Amino acid sequence: MMLAIGALLGCAATLLTLATWRSLTRTPHCGWCATASAWPTSRHNALRCRGYVQDRRRERLRDIRNGRPVEELNPWGEAYLLEEEIAERTKADA
Repeated sequence: MMLAIGALLGCAATLLTLATWRSLTRTPHCGWCATASAWPTSRHNALRCRGYVQDRRRERLRDIRNGRPVEELNPWGEAYLLEEEIAERTKADA
C-alpha cells in the first residue's frame, strides 16, 4: 500500500515538474504565420513577423484614412514598410 502511494506521489511530482518546465520554456509563437501556413506553430515572435507587422500597418493606415483614433504613433518604426508608405515617402522627399 505504501509503495503504491509513493509511486502515485512520484508520478504526480514528475507531471507537475514537466508542466512547470514546459510553461517556463515555451518558444515564441506567431499566430499570424500559424494561421497563414496551417502549421501549429511557427517558432518566432509575432512582433518581428513580416506578415503580422504589415497587417497591423494596413489596419493602422486604414484607421487613419477613415478618421478613427489611433492609439500608438508607429510601434514598428521603419520595419517592413508597405508599398503605400514607401510611395508616400518618396513623394514627400521629391
